[in-house]
Amino acid sequence: MNKLMALQSNLFILISGLALALGYGVEINSHLYILYITLVFIVLLGVPHGSLDVLFASQTYSLVNITHWIKFIAYYVLAALAVILIWLAVPNFFFIAFLILSALHFSDDLNLIDSKVLKFSYGTSIITFPSLFFSTELIHLYAIITNVEIATSIVKVSQFISVPVGLLIVAQLLKKQISLRTKIESLCVCALFLLLNPILSFGVYFCVMHSARHLIRSRFFLQKFSRQAFLNALIFPTIAVVLAGLLIWWVGSTKTLEVEVIRIIFIGLAALTLPHAWVLQKSNFYTWSITSNTRASQ
Repeated sequence: MNKLMALQSNLFILISGLALALGYGVEINSHLYILYITLVFIVLLGVPHGSLDVLFASQTYSLVNITHWIKFIAYYVLAALAVILIWLAVPNFFFIAFLILSALHFSDDLNLIDSKVLKFSYGTSIITFPSLFFSTELIHLYAIITNVEIATSIVKVSQFISVPVGLLIVAQLLKKQISLRTKIESLCVCALFLLLNPILSFGVYFCVMHSARHLIRSRFFLQKFSRQAFLNALIFPTIAVVLAGLLIWWVGSTKTLEVEVIRIIFIGLAALTLPHAWVLQKSNFYTWSITSNTRASQ
């Protein structure tokens, strides 16, 4: 593991411990400032990892002129809009599909060639574990995206799935070939989603594990790395996403600020996840992140 990856891992373990110590038992709905701070961090630290898609696309599709760039951006935006239209047309199907895709996407946090079961159960735990001790909060959160009946059904299924997923994780972590660092990271993720409010646990995980690890891996994956291009790719698309979210909220806000902010952020994340995953798949980033022997590998 290179120094940057080790630093990110250490920070995640440290911040997870602090969050568990300070956030356990905190009613986030009674402390709305915690909710808003967490959501701000999700946008400012979490969203930028998808902004690097422009660099992945440039490397994969050889985008050398304005026509190529316009075509790529158009496809990317259309894919995101298609996701939003699907949500408007069939919100229940959309939300279930989004949760499944998210579990698969999050499973790639771990660089494991021979432990697909651990990867899969790790990604699934991020979606299902909050249902065990925060079912009421999770139903409230999901109902913002879909409706109470579907939200309740999803949470009940998640509770049913969580037990075998937890047993799978325990069985996998007992294997000697799994590194100690991977075991600690996995246990931290499980603890976050079992013991903290779902939004708070997702904020810590999404910013300090998923996004931070992706940014570091991207640094080594990109063949023509330029610090200025890297920063530009992080900043400008993120600003565009934030402005688009503010515009949507300003034009269509009909509910409380809390509900609207959560709805915009998570539907926005869902809309961007599909084209983001598509770009990473086409660039062979997933394969590289598992098999590479470069400094970016674990």
